[in-house]
Amino acid sequence: MIGFLLFVAQLAAADISFAQAKSFADQYEAAISSTDKAELVEAQGKALDDAIATCGPIKGTPPPFTIVAHVAQGGATDRTWRNGESALARCFEQELGTATLPVAAGKAFYTSYEISF
Repeated sequence: MIGFLLFVAQLAAADISFAQAKSFADQYEAAISSTDKAELVEAQGKALDDAIATCGPIKGTPPPFTIVAHVAQGGATDRTWRNGESALARCFEQELGTATLPVAAGKAFYTSYEISF
């Protein structure tokens, strides 16, 4: 399973849909070790804090949205997908698109941020 996920992560990220990218992210996140998952969640939390600081203040209760990111071998996010069209979702996509995340086993991967307030 991990071998398949790593192969998928190496595919050209630009040619897949949001749904495909989200599926790859879900598979990767389910397959990584608990240590790697904890490191990823911590780094994603910091990226979300930065996005909130840049995109805020958040007023009211915006609709939920999801950002999926493809993270290259070096840890830089090199492609994102978004399923919300609000200005807040677009801002979060732009900010999370600059995030650097820890890379388990030195292989590119997909991950997602499911955001609701």
